[in-house]
Formats: sequence, C-alpha cells, structure tokens
Amino acid sequence: MKKTVFTLSISVAAAMSLMACQSTTFKPASYQQPEIQSPAQYKYAGIAWIETSQISTEPQQWWEIYHDPILSTLIQQLDQDNLSIQQAQAKYRQAIALLDQQRANYAPSLNMGASAHHNEVKNLATSRQLSANLTASWIPDLWGRVAKAVEGQQANVQASVADLAAIKLSQQLMAAEAYWSIRLFDAKRDVLQQTQHSYQRSVGILQQQYQAGMIARADVIQAETQLKQVAVQLLELRRSRDLQENILALLVGQNVADFNLNKSPYQFSTPQIPTQIPSRLLAQRPDVIRRERELATTHAQLGLAQTAWLPDLTISVDSSVNSPVFHTLLQSPNTAWSVGAKVLGTVFDGGKRRADTQQAQANYDEKLAAYKHSVLTGWKEVEDGLLQASLFQKQMIEQQHLLKLSTENERVATQRYQAGLVSYLEVATAQNLRLSTKERLLELQQLHLKNSAQLVAALGGKI
Repeated sequence: MKKTVFTLSISVAAAMSLMACQSTTFKPASYQQPEIQSPAQYKYAGIAWIETSQISTEPQQWWEIYHDPILSTLIQQLDQDNLSIQQAQAKYRQAIALLDQQRANYAPSLNMGASAHHNEVKNLATSRQLSANLTASWIPDLWGRVAKAVEGQQANVQASVADLAAIKLSQQLMAAEAYWSIRLFDAKRDVLQQTQHSYQRSVGILQQQYQAGMIARADVIQAETQLKQVAVQLLELRRSRDLQENILALLVGQNVADFNLNKSPYQFSTPQIPTQIPSRLLAQRPDVIRRERELATTHAQLGLAQTAWLPDLTISVDSSVNSPVFHTLLQSPNTAWSVGAKVLGTVFDGGKRRADTQQAQANYDEKLAAYKHSVLTGWKEVEDGLLQASLFQKQMIEQQHLLKLSTENERVATQRYQAGLVSYLEVATAQNLRLSTKERLLELQQLHLKNSAQLVAALGGKI
C-alpha cells in the first residue's frame, strides 16, 4: 500500500513538472506601458513645451472659457440627462462588478448542505436519518493566473473610465456645435430680415417709378426676384435651425416637443486658447488612455494563454455529521471528515494551447498598433486645430475688408443707378455680393469658434 501511494505521488510530481516545462514561464510577465517618442512641440504652434507629470482623465469645464451662461446650462443638463453618457456609466458599473468577480477567486469557496431521510417498511422498524455536510475548497494561485486576471480587469475598469470621459467630451462638443449653429442661423436671419425690409422698400419705389414711366419693367422684375430669393433663404434657415434644435434636444435628454431654445443676441467671440501646454498632455486624451488600458487588458489575456498548460492544485476539506434525531445532529458521534488535494492539468491538446497563445499575441500586437495610431491621430487633430485657428483669424480679417469693399461697391452702384448711368441689374449684383459677404463673415466667425472647441477636445478637454 505504501509503495502504491509513493508511486502515485511520484507520478503526480512528474506530470506537474512536465506540464510546467512546456510553459515559457511559471508566472506571466509584468505589463510595461510602451514608450512613444513625442516631438518637443507642435508644428503649427511655434512654442516649446513644458514637461509635466500631472495627468488626469477627468475633463475640465472647458466651456466656461466662452462665458456663455446658456451654453453652460445646456452642457450641465447634458451631463445629467444625456442617455449616451448614462449607457457609458452603466458599462463602467459592469466593469466594476467583473473586477469583484475576479478578486473573489483569491478566496476559498465554502459549501454547506443538509439532508433528511425517512424509511418505513411494513412489519419492520422505522428509521430516520439526518445529515449535514460542510465542504471547503481552495485553488491557490501558484502561477499568478488570478493575479493576472485581476490585473487585466483593473485595466478594463480604467478603460471604462476613459471611455466614459471620451463619450462625455464628445457629447459636450456636439452640443456646443449645435448651439453655435443655431446662433449662426439666428444671426443670418437677422441679416436677411433687414435685407428683406430694404428690398421691400426698393420694390415699392421701383413699382411707383415704373407706373410713372420712369424705368423699365425689367428693373421691377429684378427687384422682385431679389425679394423672393430672400424669402426662400429665410425658409431654408428656419428648417436648418429647427433641425439643429432637435439635435440639441436629443443631446440634453429631452423630447423634441418639450425643448425650445429662444433666440437671443449673440456675438461670436473666440477666446484665446492657452497654447503653452506640455507635449505629454496627449496622454490626457480619454481615447488614448482607453487604447493603452485595452492594451494592458490584452497583455493580461496573453499571460493567461501562456500559462494554460500549468496544472491547477485544488485543496479541499469535507466534513459531515449524521444522526437519527435532529437535536443531536451537531453533537452526533457519527462524524466523518476528509482532507485532500487534487492536481488537474492538460497533458496533450493537439496544439490548442499553442494556437491560443499565438492568437493572444496577435491580439496584443493589434492593440499595440491601435494605441500608437490613437496617439498619432491625437497629434494630428491638435495640429489641425492650431493650423485652422491661425488661418481662420487671417481669413476673417480679409473677409472684413471684403465686406467694407462690397458695402462701398453697393453704395456706388446705387448712386450710378440713380444717375441713370446703369441698369438696376448692377445694383442687384452689388447688393447680392454685400449680402453673401456678410453671411460668409458670420460663417467664418462661427467656424473659428467651433474650431477652438475642437482644439480643446483634441487636447483632451484640458484648458
């Protein structure tokens, strides 16, 4: 008997050694965040960056730099009622629950059971049997599998936090852009309504002149055509504004029928965005953090795949008591208990473990490339914002000069028409040029404002 036990012990030890040797390491390697070399400064900023180690995933209240109480109120309402944000918050809670599940694998499991039997045979004695048993089992984390699983799930929780921040920032940016689009349409409507009143007066004067035989019918038709074009543009503006208002209603979590953004005077004024921002600020972008945390999660999965051949050791304790009478159950002398250990591992699987490891390695390489790509994308978006900010400023200056010239051209054309030197077509052309130039200036101001918010978002929502 002793020889049999000894032989069995040697066989188990040999099997464990064989399976351990087939693994590259007893415990998975620790994760190291990849180092990515960043340039010292942005191409279109022309400044030196200051290194800092203060990195945070929480977006700041970037919208406050615009000093617009209505915009601030809308974004605060969005943070509270936006349904996309609520979905991301629920996913974060799910990740927390999964982390708790993984941590529970460190602790032993305890199971308890009880049973009662009543046996009765005709002309024979009746018997009753009560029993209770308690079983405890524990799988020690010999190879670091549980630790690696917990590490991966912790990274997944952090990825969920970054994902929540990214969704919140994206929804805030969409709301700000919709809000500014509405203000642009309101400003254009003011310009068109003023132009409409001016054209109506012109049509009335020209009709009187035509009835007096002073001008041709063509001049009246030209003026009436202009007036009708303005009416059509006003309808288009109304449709565009209502559509943007519907988008804004959805973003702040309200029904379209219950949401209304009243018209109010608005001046497009773009604040100065701080540009003395360290190059490491890109690490504050939620999407970059999410990609890096996904990489850490995948690294943990790779470690688990690499240790798949290592056996599991289960230690268990089983205790039971039996008694025919309930009140003596726990004091019954009929007590049995056992202690045991079990080793279970895979000796041969036809190459499945090798294939799983290769798949995990390929998945890790994919996530590494995605992480590097997200960093490069972040730099590009910042460069785009800096480039457009500079060009928008120059373009607005030129557009303002063009507006002055078109206004003067309209004045001269009107004088020439009144002097009988040209037809009304020249006046109409000059008026249309001045109107389109004014509208384009408003569009540039709004684009410059939107670009500033996109630049803040590209920097991770930090100002």
